Amino acid sequence: MDTYPTQTKPGRSATSAVRRNRFVAALAAAGLVVATQPAAVARAVANLPYSAVAVVWGRAHGGTCATHDDLIVTCESMQGGYANAATTVGNVWLYDDLGGTDRHRHEARHADQWAMFGPAFLVLYGAESARTGGDYHQNVFEQWAGLHDGGYLP
Repeated sequence: MDTYPTQTKPGRSATSAVRRNRFVAALAAAGLVVATQPAAVARAVANLPYSAVAVVWGRAHGGTCATHDDLIVTCESMQGGYANAATTVGNVWLYDDLGGTDRHRHEARHADQWAMFGPAFLVLYGAESARTGGDYHQNVFEQWAGLHDGGYLP
């Protein structure tokens, strides 16, 4: 016989109450993000399919992934699996150890580009790299993302 009163309704387990409370907390947090950053939410929704694949990719390459307030997911400490110093796919920034606020801002702008162009962004970025001979200073997508923030300028 249980001598302690339960805090759940009859027929409900404590586990389901915890799940319900977590779900309510997640909804409240999501509501706060939607209210304060509607552009970040729109970008995240547009990029969701690509971001899901990128998180799996990042984890498969040893990355530690975390979601930030602007809904950008960083997968850091990866053992390969990204181009140059970092790669952004959807809302996911894949890299080893090049973190920082400026680079985060730069990669968030690449996430904006993904939201605008979808998977065609890969083709457009590749064409731009071919046009510029790999010169990131001349690449329109890198310029748009901010050359200084991306570490391309001192």
